Amino acid sequence: MSITAEQAVTAAENPRELLDGRLFDTLSAYVARRQEVTLAYAERMVEQMLVWLKAVADSPHVRLAMDESVDPAWHAFILHSQDYADFCDRMYGRYLHHVPPTLDASMSREEVERTMPALHATGYPVDAEFWVGAKPCCPPNPCVVSVRPEA
Repeated sequence: MSITAEQAVTAAENPRELLDGRLFDTLSAYVARRQEVTLAYAERMVEQMLVWLKAVADSPHVRLAMDESVDPAWHAFILHSQDYADFCDRMYGRYLHHVPPTLDASMSREEVERTMPALHATGYPVDAEFWVGAKPCCPPNPCVVSVRPEA
């Protein structure tokens, strides 16, 4: 059964409760391996990614910043595409797409400033280590690799 976009998702004490234990463990282990961090740190990354997804779903017409320390967890979830699609449908009634800024743009100051209030509004614990004073995933003037035409 799916929920509609109008139905609210009630916050639990811990965002990991949004996923079944198997999927949470799978994503955390994947992030730990890929990012070369401890499993405990990867679990916190996944938890904060889930808080961010809830904030995004709650504010569908507002762009929120993604911190560079949490971004790998979202990418890991997207790579587990069937699980991610099922989660989005079950939790939010729609797919939450990854829409990065254009190559010549970065996260705006406004996006960064409205992110913390949106995270807190979810009702889930916000782990300040990942958000306060951190960097958005798309910094100003991101590196662009130019492709040389073949001769």
